Amino acid sequence: MPIAKSPWSLIVFIIFALLLAACAAPGPVTPPEPSVTPTPAGPQTLNICAATEPASLYLYADNSAAARLVRQAIYDGPFDTQGYQPQAVILQSVPSLDNGGATLQAVSVGRGALVVDADGQVRPLEPGLRIRPAGCRDGNCTIEYREGEVQMDQLSVTFTLLPGLTWADGAPLTAADSLYSFELAADPATPGDKSLVQRTASYTAEGERAVWQGLPGYLDQGYQTHFWTPLPRHAWGGSSAADLLAAEASNRQPLGWGAYSLREWQPGQRIVLERNPNYFRAAEGLPKFSTLNIIFGVHSAADLQNGNCDLLLPDDALADQAEALQAAGAQLHYVSSGRWEQLSFGIREISHDDGFNVFQDNPDWFGDVRMREAIAMCIDRQALVDQLAFGQGQVLNSYQPEHLIAVGYGIPYSPSEGSALLEEIGWLAGPEGTRVNQFYPGAAFGVPLQLILITSDSPGAAAIAGLLRSSLDDCGIALDVQTGPAAESFAPGPDGAVFGRRFQLAQFAWPHSDRPACYLYLSEAIPGQDLLTYRYSWGGWNITGWADAEYDAACQAALSSLPGEPGYAEAQALAQNIFAQRIPALPLFVPYQLAAARPDFCGFSSEAGSQLLQNIENYGYAEWCD
Repeated sequence: MPIAKSPWSLIVFIIFALLLAACAAPGPVTPPEPSVTPTPAGPQTLNICAATEPASLYLYADNSAAARLVRQAIYDGPFDTQGYQPQAVILQSVPSLDNGGATLQAVSVGRGALVVDADGQVRPLEPGLRIRPAGCRDGNCTIEYREGEVQMDQLSVTFTLLPGLTWADGAPLTAADSLYSFELAADPATPGDKSLVQRTASYTAEGERAVWQGLPGYLDQGYQTHFWTPLPRHAWGGSSAADLLAAEASNRQPLGWGAYSLREWQPGQRIVLERNPNYFRAAEGLPKFSTLNIIFGVHSAADLQNGNCDLLLPDDALADQAEALQAAGAQLHYVSSGRWEQLSFGIREISHDDGFNVFQDNPDWFGDVRMREAIAMCIDRQALVDQLAFGQGQVLNSYQPEHLIAVGYGIPYSPSEGSALLEEIGWLAGPEGTRVNQFYPGAAFGVPLQLILITSDSPGAAAIAGLLRSSLDDCGIALDVQTGPAAESFAPGPDGAVFGRRFQLAQFAWPHSDRPACYLYLSEAIPGQDLLTYRYSWGGWNITGWADAEYDAACQAALSSLPGEPGYAEAQALAQNIFAQRIPALPLFVPYQLAAARPDFCGFSSEAGSQLLQNIENYGYAEWCD
């Protein structure tokens, strides 16, 4: 199922993470009898222990991490993820411009036609609307529509299923089932973000092939996965989208095509699944288990030792048991959280929008990039990695993992250089250890270098804040930490201090994705009251207030082009390097969680991220490991 990501949905993600993330259908058909597949030799039972039980397994009712985990056993794919890149599972390939699965062509559009304008909004083409004509890939080539027909780019993507796929009940799985899923997603009764549906000109299916076509002007960098996860029209087609939100068949007994089928749900205890005899990889002897138990609750190292669990999925409670697990001989797996912790600088406070007076206003702490650079050099980010991320990963230099697009600039940890730079710009040592301003133009003479950090009241945030305070203290910077519930600390502006741009330093996490997130720091995304000045008003997300024309141009060029097009990688790299050098926010580290398995377990990959059980068909132990 494609997931459209709007910037504000990412803000909602922060709060959630910190608080912890149509047409009438034909009548049902009678599926053929399931084919008989020999039972593969192997162990009979696999016990996977998880902390949280999902509320539902229906694709459009529960998108929680708990629900996604279980669904990976029921639905294999359509895509797996490796290195943040999609890998085809039930499709013949991942379509791209390079392999011909995706095409970009200029089409003629006239007045009244639905298009995506230069700002990314769905609009009817009317005089005065600013659009990107065919071939336009940056902000300098947009035009204002006047009359007649105009050429715009339209993206089409073809997805081809593997031959011979069937549902667990033996019925053929075709592209029409993906179309059915699209129709359910588009139905007004179905909850969820409709952004992608609204930007879809057509989604059609014939046999094993589905074709997605976007509205003219819509160039989405995530186009390779615009394939809706199939749902069984033959089994559910007689129910409305509204009825499926509550139906037992869709919520508690969903029909899939994956390695396992759901046999029994014991609320509050476990979900029991059994080997799917019609699994498309059954001839390979997969899956290796006849029964899969997903057991919910709080678990410990003892559960591995006594055999209650073969695999312990990540849980905050496991973090303190690493030594006990290791002593018991368990395999330890470190799983990326899928987000990156960062420290945002309040570069332009809301009260400075009408000008800055050093004698009347709050200090302009971070308008000078040298101030931000000095603080960055004073913070021991490797200590954050070592102490709070199990020593996994590396210090970040940008908003994206370095293996996607390399960043050629990094700020070293050097308290001596940071202190020297602070003295150079006017912050000299004070009598009580805290630096005092002598000639820094952003603050009055004699003001102590005492900053306020806003963060949540979670234990993880407290640990980060403690290390930040210790690092900054070594450079003569005092740090006061203000904590509160995430929903209050990161409430939308103007009430919330962070998204209302009334802060000095703010610490929280942004989610990582497969697309570099340069849009987080676009000047147009600065929150504020006046819509004439602030495009998104208080829905803006660039809380730093940082505005940089060179960065904006590079980012807009990157966002307006597709992976594989000329200039895409160069624009992304340029935006990331500008970010790394001008530091509107300081990337800290990627948090990791701990998973554990019995000593002889095989097939588990910690690189799967949010699709942690994507390789579940290959799980085994003892002699059933390859």
